[in-house]
Amino acid sequence: MTRANGEAAARQDELGDAVVEVVREGARTRIVLAGDLDMSTVARARTIIDRACQGPPEQVVVDLSAVEFIDSHGLHLLAATHRALTADGCALVVLPPPKPVRRAFEITGLDQLFGAL
Repeated sequence: MTRANGEAAARQDELGDAVVEVVREGARTRIVLAGDLDMSTVARARTIIDRACQGPPEQVVVDLSAVEFIDSHGLHLLAATHRALTADGCALVVLPPPKPVRRAFEITGLDQLFGAL
């Protein structure tokens, strides 16, 4: 969806200690996560991400560059999103989180799933 001025349509939701922004750019959807992706925010984030991925778009970009903390609930959400999108033939691109958060991906091996963040 594009606005009348040609810009991509965006929606931002605050989830307590996290923010999820969804930007639709033609066949591509960009999901920007910021703050904490943990037990207290993941249920609402899952709803927003599931809604953003309906269709599915040809490509989904998940931007983790502003994530400050992630726990096992957040990691599970990202792994499940990867599984669902790739099963539907959607290309998933994950932009890496900051180094302290990236360590959680390395410890669990999820960095390999997402292309060695």
